[in-house]
Amino acid sequence: MDYKDTGLIFAGNIYMAPIVDGLPTGFAGPINVSRLEMTPPQPESVDRTSFQRDTYGQVLDSVNLPGEAPRMAMDFDSLPSGLLADALAGTTEAYTSAVQTVTGEAVTLAEGVWQKLPYPNVDVSTITVTLDSDGTTVLTRGTDYEVEAASGLIRALNANGAAAVTIDFDTVETSGQKILGATEISKKRQIIMDGKNLVTGKNATVTIFSASFSATQALDLMAREFITGTLEGTMTTPEGKGSPYEILMQE
Repeated sequence: MDYKDTGLIFAGNIYMAPIVDGLPTGFAGPINVSRLEMTPPQPESVDRTSFQRDTYGQVLDSVNLPGEAPRMAMDFDSLPSGLLADALAGTTEAYTSAVQTVTGEAVTLAEGVWQKLPYPNVDVSTITVTLDSDGTTVLTRGTDYEVEAASGLIRALNANGAAAVTIDFDTVETSGQKILGATEISKKRQIIMDGKNLVTGKNATVTIFSASFSATQALDLMAREFITGTLEGTMTTPEGKGSPYEILMQE
């Protein structure tokens, strides 16, 4: 191969899959990754130092032994539920919330203080709030009280609403993904980059066969910019492979 001087700037589609029983499962992606950083293994140097008269203090032999394993780090701002769970050291599970009918829920409302209803996702078109003092007076939503439907919170807006009441309502059926934070500290993943060297226009692929990740950065869910997840970990060489990762550069 003839030497040809060229620079390297990668652009790439990143795909990542959990490893189960030694094999990658379904790959998520492409993931928008702003950092895919490889750290070579950090060897431990063992030196034989001379104590002889003419070479005292000089190194006679030096051997590098295996030390810290090769590591990688990845920053990404693609955050569907599965990747958000990765960034929070968590797991996901599907959830479905069926319609619930609540009748005769006793609550004492107060101005400026929210009370929690027994269920979230309130269907506000079905809510009825009745004063206990006479059992017939129905309060007006938006005038006497207000409801935060998604979280299932209710509070009085005036003195008329600040009273003991009985509440009837239905909930709305919902479904989605539930993220259980801090439930999976170590995540084993395989990563593939389908990339291109922007300098030469030639294609390149990167395959990290196995990496044991951990979420290492705090995640500010109220940030005023796109939230970025960070995973860092050790790359390992799986059975049947001669290296923890490989890069294929087309010429």
